[in-house]
Amino acid sequence: MECPFCSIVNLPGVDQCACCGADLTNPAAMEEVRTPLERDLLCHPLGDLAIQSYAVISPNVPARDAVRTLIQTGHPCAVVVDGDRIVGIFTERDVLLRLAGPLDTMTDAPISDFMTPDPETLRHSDAVVFGLNRMMVGGYRHIPIERDGKLCGVVSVRDVLKYLVQRLDEPEPAVTASQP
Repeated sequence: MECPFCSIVNLPGVDQCACCGADLTNPAAMEEVRTPLERDLLCHPLGDLAIQSYAVISPNVPARDAVRTLIQTGHPCAVVVDGDRIVGIFTERDVLLRLAGPLDTMTDAPISDFMTPDPETLRHSDAVVFGLNRMMVGGYRHIPIERDGKLCGVVSVRDVLKYLVQRLDEPEPAVTASQP
């Protein structure tokens, strides 16, 4: 069965679209018309967005050094990793809200005292709409992206907005009239 939302062909008899998760058992919902942009948001994976570069730091790095890392790399956030496991994220917002003050007076306490612990992550294959929803609901500006359980990037609100602007700038496909 072809999903009316994202146009992906699913196995016969499935209740949910394998791509966008649409309920294929609800005839009323299936009558909704989806625009090409809505279909892209439902089916385009986050991994295809321009996943920004990011810094990786250890949870026991002193806060002063973590801030220096952000300044020197120009990255808006650093993913805090212990081995292969993501244990936190440290962002510009954390600097402003938790460490406000001159760099010289910042503490040597570990960044684990100031980071956002156990950040939500998304998979490389998750749809853009899931990333956008997670950012909006959680109030996040950056979400770590994993592939096969390992960090592979960070998607920001700016990345999603850039994607939307590019999609909105694309011309709509021409509709051709069918001939009787």
